[in-house]
Amino acid sequence: MRVCALIPAFNEAAYIVEVVRGAGRHVQEVVLIDDGSSDNTAEMGQAAGATCIRSATNSGKASALRLGIAYALDRDFTHALFFDGDGQHAAEDIPSLLEAGRESGADLVIGSRSFDRDRMPRARYYSNTVGSKLASWLVGREIKDSQCGFRLVRLEALRHLKLRGTKYELEMEILIKIARAGGSIVHVPVRTVYDHGQSRSKMKPVRDTVRICLWSLAFRFLGM
Repeated sequence: MRVCALIPAFNEAAYIVEVVRGAGRHVQEVVLIDDGSSDNTAEMGQAAGATCIRSATNSGKASALRLGIAYALDRDFTHALFFDGDGQHAAEDIPSLLEAGRESGADLVIGSRSFDRDRMPRARYYSNTVGSKLASWLVGREIKDSQCGFRLVRLEALRHLKLRGTKYELEMEILIKIARAGGSIVHVPVRTVYDHGQSRSKMKPVRDTVRICLWSLAFRFLGM
């Protein structure tokens, strides 16, 4: 396995050095995709050891990840590790995802968070549980955490997929399209770091959950 960590980030100067260094301990290359940040996220990430791809405008998480996927596909990597730039994911869990990918040969390894209502912000709890139930129904198998951005993808499973997502629907799009192609999916328990009980994520739970659900139906039933 040769693994490239893809870190999409928008104005994450407060966390990006720790994130890049944490991922860099476990993979062959860390690629920071700076999504039009107005702070010094890109400069700090590059100084911490990341290869930096910069977007002139803020186009959304999925657009940033698609730039990173294109970069990884053009090089000799076998897998891409998706790792958020806001410090919510624990780098100590990366070896568990890599081990699961190596031992199972799975096309997609999804980090599975513990949906603890006492620790997870209420809106995030419901958006994630609704999304996971929808994903399980759409692909005909249990999906424990459809929206976790912490995942390992076998790049050959992505090579021939036409990805359309530009916002937070990309995680579901990849999941649905890999499942429809007969790909294998496994889950690995991971931790999530919350800041004083509040999520650092820029996701708007209600608006983005509705968008994800609508796009998921289109990916599954309209072949988009």
